[in-house]
Amino acid sequence: MTEPQSAATPFGYGAQATTLSGFWRRFVAYVLDAIIVGVVSGIVEAIIAAITSGNDTTATGVRSGLIGLVLGLLYFGYLWSRNGQTVGYMALGIRLVRVDGRPVTFGLGMLRYLLIYLSFALCLIPAIISAFMIGLGQQKQAIHDVIVGTLVVRT
Repeated sequence: MTEPQSAATPFGYGAQATTLSGFWRRFVAYVLDAIIVGVVSGIVEAIIAAITSGNDTTATGVRSGLIGLVLGLLYFGYLWSRNGQTVGYMALGIRLVRVDGRPVTFGLGMLRYLLIYLSFALCLIPAIISAFMIGLGQQKQAIHDVIVGTLVVRT
């Protein structure tokens, strides 16, 4: 099954890309990025726990969630704004761009990640809807892509 073509849409970064990225390529890239953020979050959490000697499991859970969120916002926001690619995106040959071809800003990248994070936090329902939107939609956009005006293209 081939991925749909977009008629001569300028996707920025000096290239004319014509192929939108589908669900599986985006999913694997996100899993790779989640592993990276998770490992770094775990290391930071272990360091903080060692310094504070905290045994309160409730505080540890909240702290761990906040560390993961902040590191994710910084990781995705920076890399998407730098060249449209996280490590996972580079590995899978995809790039994030705005629908008009301009590069993604740091703030927009952070907002997009926050929307992805919330879609998983809200009982997975928005994430499941997004998966269907990517798999079946003409523009291959998830809910977060529609809200912030982005596309994921093959490089």
